[in-house]
Amino acid sequence: MEILAAIGTVSYGVLLVILGLNAVILVHELGHFLVARWCGVRVEKFYIWFDFWGLKFFKFKWGETEYGLGLFPLGGYVKMLGQEDNPGAIQAEIERAKLQAETEGLADETGGLTPPAHAQPAIFSPESYLSKSVPQRLAIIVAGVVMNFLFAIVCAAGAYWIGVQERTPAVGNVIPGSPAWEAGLQPGDRITHIDGSVARAFGDVRKRMIGGNRTIQLSIERQSEEGESESLNIAVSPLRRSGDLMPNIGILSLPTLELFHQQRLGHWEPYYSDETLDVLRKVTEFNPMWLEKVDGQPVNNYVEYQEAQLRKIGQSITGTFRIGQPITGTFVDAEIPAVPMRAIPVRFKMGAITSVLSGSDAEKQGIQAGDTILSVDGDAGFDPLKLPQILLRKVNEYQTTVELVVKKADCKHCCENCDRGSNERCKYCNNTSVEERCSHCDNRVIGEEQTLTLALAPVRLLSDFSEFSMRDSLGSTALGLAWGVDPVIADVDESEWLPGQPVPVAGDRVVSVEFVNCARLLITNSFSRETDTGFLFHSIGERVDLPYIFTYMLQRASLGEKRPGILRRMSDALGLSTPPEDDGEEKILFVRLVLESPDERTKIVDLPILEATDWFQQDRGFSLKSELIEYQAQSIGEALVLGTVRTVDYTLLVYRSVNSLINGTVSPRALNGPVGIVEILYRIALSGWVEFLILLCLIGANLAVINLLPIPPLDGGHVVFLTYEGIFGRPPNELVQVILSYAGLLLIFALMVWTVSLDLACIPRW
Repeated sequence: MEILAAIGTVSYGVLLVILGLNAVILVHELGHFLVARWCGVRVEKFYIWFDFWGLKFFKFKWGETEYGLGLFPLGGYVKMLGQEDNPGAIQAEIERAKLQAETEGLADETGGLTPPAHAQPAIFSPESYLSKSVPQRLAIIVAGVVMNFLFAIVCAAGAYWIGVQERTPAVGNVIPGSPAWEAGLQPGDRITHIDGSVARAFGDVRKRMIGGNRTIQLSIERQSEEGESESLNIAVSPLRRSGDLMPNIGILSLPTLELFHQQRLGHWEPYYSDETLDVLRKVTEFNPMWLEKVDGQPVNNYVEYQEAQLRKIGQSITGTFRIGQPITGTFVDAEIPAVPMRAIPVRFKMGAITSVLSGSDAEKQGIQAGDTILSVDGDAGFDPLKLPQILLRKVNEYQTTVELVVKKADCKHCCENCDRGSNERCKYCNNTSVEERCSHCDNRVIGEEQTLTLALAPVRLLSDFSEFSMRDSLGSTALGLAWGVDPVIADVDESEWLPGQPVPVAGDRVVSVEFVNCARLLITNSFSRETDTGFLFHSIGERVDLPYIFTYMLQRASLGEKRPGILRRMSDALGLSTPPEDDGEEKILFVRLVLESPDERTKIVDLPILEATDWFQQDRGFSLKSELIEYQAQSIGEALVLGTVRTVDYTLLVYRSVNSLINGTVSPRALNGPVGIVEILYRIALSGWVEFLILLCLIGANLAVINLLPIPPLDGGHVVFLTYEGIFGRPPNELVQVILSYAGLLLIFALMVWTVSLDLACIPRW
């Protein structure tokens, strides 16, 4: 039965994808068809998909038009009498018309065709596209785009009639070192306006960011500890770092306290008691569950829950869950364990400070990006990966200050090639010694070590990571600093070393990191790949940083399938029909580092994966639903208005996206081709009708905008040619049309190859 249900689900999804894509194609071509017939143009063929070389599934003729389904699912077309996408083919129609004119006595005294062609429409068949006026031909060409807009509006209106749920414009977490973090956005902030426009959903922020790397004005509502609401205006400048697909400000959406009905605990499950697992398994789509209390104290929202559970970082807490609705639901207590982080017996070197929180004590005391923390409260051997939780524990112990030893950065005004240790003077600061002061650096001593006592704000929330960026910094809002981690060995714990393995020394640089015996974690990209032995990360420090690898990916790594032993491999190679009993090699997940020593020698070391005793998962393992807001129309008129607003919004978004691709704000690797669109459609189709209709609205708006781009042979190219003809009274030079049309075809073909290569991972997105 499960197999039949799976087949039914897949078939349903595939059917919806086929219907959805063909509906978008159908309405576009129907627009051309209806207006052409209204203008008296004969339509010779109406095809969904293309019938290259005459290959088709079926065809039939009704009236003067041949209808059919081609073999190549690349769109559709309407073929009108006298209309050709290739301008060179128009000459054949002109010659045919000229011959007809001669036989009917319509030629001029020289025996030639009276120019311009459009001035003598009688020489063409009355049903020919070329016999129609410029406004009529413009109407025929633009009709497809108009139908796409109408289709998008209808789809969006249908979705709003059912009820559209979107993530609320509220901040759940802020990524350390991001523009939003620097500007002072906090978890729990609710965004009310973006650049003066009302923020309806969390996605509105990203739509604004795609428009370009400019400053965005956010109006937010923030709840104080006393429960009072205050309004703030914060300016944030989106940032696109190396390797990112598009600019971002670094915020994540706000979860609720409702548990998601599909709990995937993964390798965290062994830490949970059977009693707690029994409670979590009661969550279904029709039997919702909410977290109500932590250790007997009510928690009203996600931020309060995080504050409460992080007070006991590394310790178990008791969660009180409500199963069912508020009045009829039942309450049950369950122990929620502290799940340790996975770690390796290596400490990496502290990297430079990447960002300073605006208004923090760190900023007031002159700490700047580029400075480096050497010790924390006298501890020079701290682990930079664990530092956020080290500081959290100090907050939990009500420590109000922390002492840092900070090495000041080199003068950023000095040229990179300046050797200030020699007698050569820097052309910017005129200094010869690293101990001299630089007037460009507010009289800071270059390379100086300073001991500072900073206020430690009572902030318990730990910053999260974005799954779309591989170069996020680590940070602490309590300290007001974000920092990187250098891929350089600082220290090793030899007590945990595997026998026979070479021991790294301080100064060895990490070249690559492989999770041996690990299942695939990511699709093919520019910094990682699946190998015969596991999953490999390379380009360390250039395309991917250590915090992403060890605080994010290692925690999600899972053991791959058991590899066959040597006897089984030999029997398979010999083709034995009855192989001997398998001596399968029991796999163990471990980490393999390729290191480069300061003298440029390379070594490979295998490291065990340990359970940290002082470093813990911050979200306790179970999944929470996002906070949603529903928009549902109360009448057909309201649904059409909301659908029109959504379609216009998507249309402007497409134009902004095209502009951002041209000016480099958005990476061309962010594009999706036909394979990617089908994958997204299939996934969304199984999510529900509302999501499916909204996606069809987006695709319809995309198709309309793309078709209006002034690129022959797209509709926009025809509009440009017809506009020229309407202004100057004659068609553009035929040779010019031919050259532009072939150039447009080449551009479209290149774009298709590029996007399909991205879809199939032939070209990595990251």
